[in-house]
Amino acid sequence: MPRRAAAVADGGDLREHLLVATERLLAAGPPQTLTTRAIARAAGVSDGVLYNYFADREDLLLAALVRRFAGLVERFHAALPEPGTRPLEESLRAVAEAALELHVDAAPIVAGLVAEPALLRRFMIEIHREPLGGPQLVGPVAAYLDAERGAGRVAAVDTAAAADLLVGAIVMRAFTTLLGVPRDELAERLPALVDVLVRGLAPRP
Repeated sequence: MPRRAAAVADGGDLREHLLVATERLLAAGPPQTLTTRAIARAAGVSDGVLYNYFADREDLLLAALVRRFAGLVERFHAALPEPGTRPLEESLRAVAEAALELHVDAAPIVAGLVAEPALLRRFMIEIHREPLGGPQLVGPVAAYLDAERGAGRVAAVDTAAAADLLVGAIVMRAFTTLLGVPRDELAERLPALVDVLVRGLAPRP
């Protein structure tokens, strides 16, 4: 029988320990390669322990995947500039760069779930719930543009539509990294994308 997990022996949280072990395995390979036995071995526990905390393999994988995505979302929000503190074009470029980083790192997570459509569907539902708010994060970008509009730096336009245009273009490009397009090459296109958007958002004299 596998040894008792060190984290648990030291008074740690076994559910957390299982999630960490699963996240580590997901970082090394696609979900379809993971069995409950492999996860249990990685966590250093017996196979049946997993079912004390998760209904089944899918529940455990879903929890670990959503946690990975939540970490990307947290990083995205931390990278957003304070509205009104920089020139608009510079601010929007920072927003675009943060969105690109998130979606480039999220693309392999989604691609890895293609072989498990039921799990992919549950994952997409979960990341659309609050507080994550969806994989494209159009809402937070629109809220940022609303704040800039409140500061008089953006015209009275449909900020949700502007966010759709910006994030949609970024999502499309982010998934090309799965085909081998370098991340840096995508980032080089952001200034031109932002320039076009700024021209449409600038207040009219």
